[in-house]
Amino acid sequence: MKKSLLALAVLGAFAGVASAQSSVTLSGMVDAGVKNVKDNYSLGGSQSGYNNFAITVREDLGGGMTAFGYLQHRFNIGNGQTNTSGGGAPNAAGTGISGSSQVFWRNAFVGLAGGFGDIRLGRMLMPLQDMNGGFDAFATGYVATTHTGGINATVRANETIYYRSPSLGGFSVHAAIAAAGAQYLEEVTDGTRKYYTNSALLYSERPVGFSARFASGPINVGAAYDVNGANQKTMAAYGSYDFGFMKLFGQYETSDDVRTNSLNLITTRTEAIDTYSVSATMPVGKFTIKAGYAAISSDLSGRDGSKFGFGGQYNLSKRTELYANVGKLQGDRFNGVEEKTTQFDLGVTHRF
Repeated sequence: MKKSLLALAVLGAFAGVASAQSSVTLSGMVDAGVKNVKDNYSLGGSQSGYNNFAITVREDLGGGMTAFGYLQHRFNIGNGQTNTSGGGAPNAAGTGISGSSQVFWRNAFVGLAGGFGDIRLGRMLMPLQDMNGGFDAFATGYVATTHTGGINATVRANETIYYRSPSLGGFSVHAAIAAAGAQYLEEVTDGTRKYYTNSALLYSERPVGFSARFASGPINVGAAYDVNGANQKTMAAYGSYDFGFMKLFGQYETSDDVRTNSLNLITTRTEAIDTYSVSATMPVGKFTIKAGYAAISSDLSGRDGSKFGFGGQYNLSKRTELYANVGKLQGDRFNGVEEKTTQFDLGVTHRF
């Protein structure tokens, strides 16, 4: 009997070691509320990325090496459907892919990590977009966000090789390259994002990105560079400083932008764009007050705009918050001539 108990104890110890060496984690967030944009009311999340779930897998390979994978899906909280128009089959020209929605459209990659940093393969945010989301007081969400958005920088890229260095005294670098003909057409033709068209001539470049960051104590600063599949270049600088009673954020981006005519054919006219934002968060007990200002300027007339955002959240717990925000946009880029638009949202977010 004692030998049996001893065997069970030893077996249990080995099982504990095995479970510690590998793990599968489910995480994500759900967000819903009332939103008004240009007098159109809707019941749903404050923004599409705020309703998602992710599966993270990790295995300790020994010798300081780790294998990991990440799958992230986003959905519409109002009807439960996949919230993307991501691609499927190659298009007729063979220069990109379009079609049915994809389950893990947001991120899907596998990688190896060690003392060298980590290498990731799959679909993921490119370095500039991976960096800039952390320098907006509104975390790129809600109608009040003053996030600069990356202008023409590649957002997520398919068939990507991504390297992240370890942090050396607070300094780290990221670098990535993706396949030229593997990107979703829906992501590069969305008129609201000012991306390029479906012309086969526009896929001659592989999306490439670099970034460098220094983060130590209250200081977090970085710079990034991106070239998308149409050879449009975006350069950026970001920074934040935590004063304790307040955290201040700044963003600056500059890029060229290919313009198209009414037939959606490429033209030779280009637009130089500069955009910046300044924002801040201030914790007051369970409340967090947020405010920010963003502006975009163009070398073409009638293409400027600005936005002011103000909001707050009340933390019911570490994972659940109530929020209310208002955003005011003005300028020809966002509205009609001399028109101003005010929008707001009110809702609840839970992270798990």
